[in-house]
Amino acid sequence: MAALATPTATASPSASTTSASPTPSVTHRSAPPPPPLPSYCRDGGTALWASLASCGWPGPGNTGPELSQCPGGQLTRSGGSLGATITITTANTVISCEDITGMLNIEAQNVIVKNSVIESNSGKTGESANGTADITVSDGASATIEHVRVNGDDGVHACIWHAGTRLLVYAVDCYGADDGIWSWADNSYSSTTGDNFVIRNSYFHDFTTATSNGHEDGYQTEGASYGVIEHNTYLMTPAADSAIAIWDSLKSSHDISVSDNLITGGGFAIYAEDYSPGAGDPGDSSASGGYSVTGISFTDNKFSTYAAGCVGQFGVWFARPTWAPYDGGPTDGWHRGGNRVLETGQDVDGSNPDNHGQLCT
Repeated sequence: MAALATPTATASPSASTTSASPTPSVTHRSAPPPPPLPSYCRDGGTALWASLASCGWPGPGNTGPELSQCPGGQLTRSGGSLGATITITTANTVISCEDITGMLNIEAQNVIVKNSVIESNSGKTGESANGTADITVSDGASATIEHVRVNGDDGVHACIWHAGTRLLVYAVDCYGADDGIWSWADNSYSSTTGDNFVIRNSYFHDFTTATSNGHEDGYQTEGASYGVIEHNTYLMTPAADSAIAIWDSLKSSHDISVSDNLITGGGFAIYAEDYSPGAGDPGDSSASGGYSVTGISFTDNKFSTYAAGCVGQFGVWFARPTWAPYDGGPTDGWHRGGNRVLETGQDVDGSNPDNHGQLCT
């Protein structure tokens, strides 16, 4: 910024008047730019995944509770057994700086959980654990989950089960569940159940196959809408189902933006499939005529071959080109731009990546 102009004082004709001293000019200098990130932050590989936070991605060092925001830098123990249910029924409740043991069931509007840890275990395995979660946002409820470490202890279906009217997730560290966040979309509750969600700056990793159907997903829905999934880290294994799975078996999915995420692993890293009423494979009905998957966009996501040479075991995008009419993709087609594989620099907007000369499935 240029130096500020010095105001000019006009002296009085009186001989006794003394001219004012000139006002010193002030020069404002902008802060120096931050040092460039190491090349591995840009190029991917093992070094990136060992340095997530320093490379600007959500990871162990910048998600979960900020103890500096808690009295004495400590959390207060609360709850009971891992399988206990703690129900919140008062609107605008704020839970802060707590170390919670048990499953938190939110049944009120505008509940905030921040700078806390929650660990729970339903005591159930397989599909008998379906619908269980460390944090449940129930039908008609809404919540903000911010800077929380969520440990499913290999005993719940999801870290967060969203069946409410609104969910904001920020800087959450989620692990030990079969799914990270599940938007439960069920018209038998209400037409907006599981809708209106934002998931940002969060870290999803180390899931379990012990609960639900054993198909791990970082985010999953069977019909949610109006969502933002932005700047998260999804560290999945090649044996997992996906980082992000958007389906339409319960109601239509639409208007979900998936952008600027770091993703590795999954069978396919991404599913956005119209399979209602069927997937269109031999002996199955066509997807045409049921619910739909529309307005789902994937932009500027960074995919990594850290887990598998094809990013996922089979590729980035789920598609079945011999299964008409939608090729295993969204009803209105793929909306993709700026998506690439870090280690190879390959643009994957139009297809799955190339793995050492072999096109992924």
